[in-house]
Amino acid sequence: MDQLDKSLLKELIILLKKSDNTAFNKVYALYRSKIYRFAWRFVRCDESAAELTQLAFVHLWKYRDSINEEKDFNAYLLTITKNLVYKEFQRKAKLTTYHLSHDKAEPGHDPINSSMNLKDYTNLAAKAIDGLPPQTKKVFKLSRDEGASYECIAEQLNISKNTVHSHIAKSLSHIRAYFKVHTPETVLAIFSCLNLF
Repeated sequence: MDQLDKSLLKELIILLKKSDNTAFNKVYALYRSKIYRFAWRFVRCDESAAELTQLAFVHLWKYRDSINEEKDFNAYLLTITKNLVYKEFQRKAKLTTYHLSHDKAEPGHDPINSSMNLKDYTNLAAKAIDGLPPQTKKVFKLSRDEGASYECIAEQLNISKNTVHSHIAKSLSHIRAYFKVHTPETVLAIFSCLNLF
């Protein structure tokens, strides 16, 4: 955004904080696609991404009083979305763990509370990614963290699209193997259900 755009955005946010519906609708129109794409990178599911996008804007409206118009609004919206994604992952992980463990649970055993939490999964994934070769890690992070397309990555790193595809496949294979060694069997099932692999 140039300086004028930032100024207009600031005005919109001030109006939004005053419960102006028109301002909210403009913010929604400006950011809906970006939030959707950001959510989709995590969930890889159109329906879930659309639902998370709606939830992000519900959250924005509900807590509009706390928006700081001097701070990066884009980062604020992405943080809201990421937090909602993590909550959704946690909810699905607990539900999946419960269903996987329900039939074989021992008396007094609580499979939901005894499972690894989302922070553990995230830390484990970060360690797995850190173990990748430098070029493979760079390709993986451009794809997953920045949402770059294979074409964009190929152009940026001066490599072919096939090489990008090969790096992504190698990354996922390495991460799967890392999880298999460092977590209970149910974790792989959970992450498969969440379409992370």
